[in-house]
Amino acid sequence: MFLSINYRYLRLSEFIQFFQNFLQLLSANDPEALKVKSQYDDLHALVATLASFYKQELGSEITTELQELDAKRDSAIQGIELQVKSYIHHYDDLIRAAAILMANFFDNYGWDIDRLNYQAETSTISSMVEKWEGEQKYIDAIAALKLSDWTTELKNTNTSFNQRYLARVEENAEHPEASSNEMRAGIIVSYRKLMDHLQAYATLSSGGEYDKITKLINQLVDEYNKMLAPRIKSKKETSPETENQETPAEEAAE
Repeated sequence: MFLSINYRYLRLSEFIQFFQNFLQLLSANDPEALKVKSQYDDLHALVATLASFYKQELGSEITTELQELDAKRDSAIQGIELQVKSYIHHYDDLIRAAAILMANFFDNYGWDIDRLNYQAETSTISSMVEKWEGEQKYIDAIAALKLSDWTTELKNTNTSFNQRYLARVEENAEHPEASSNEMRAGIIVSYRKLMDHLQAYATLSSGGEYDKITKLINQLVDEYNKMLAPRIKSKKETSPETENQETPAEEAAE
């Protein structure tokens, strides 16, 4: 029996690497002897196309800008979180109360906002800042904790990120190629067909010809699933507003 991998939690670069590793395992164990040469060739072609698309994406000027802006807003949110955590232990009762208020706020929104995908992080930060600027208790808490400059930096950077993200969407819309999400979907379908064939032949085999490849593939899948476990746990602990959003193709830049 072959293990399953959590595809949707793989970032684009990881997604490509997984399938390249998978194909390398098959290639080293003779796809023709395993009776999956046709399925192997189909999957190989699709993965090669997506890998080429990914390299083009990385070469985009807007992609570089998005990476830089994402890093800036991540630093801002991390700075705010660290300030809140440190002031929870402040000797001044008013400051400590403000820190506890903000800590409770982050308990509701999550402390790993910087680990969300591009779309989820943008919408979450926008929602957070709107609350901070719209409710007096948060306005007072941010002032008490000296977080006004941090908040302004976070808001401005997030706005700039969203503007450039939309520019990236327009840029991609001008290209006739299928989106990376569509390519991913096609690869998954092709992979499942290949695995169905492998499973069928492995089940019918009585000489253990498929034992080695089964072990190798399961080892590969297990390693990736272990890598994804903390990410999956973090995603499930986020609010319902962000939990069910799909990982966008643009997350390749992360």
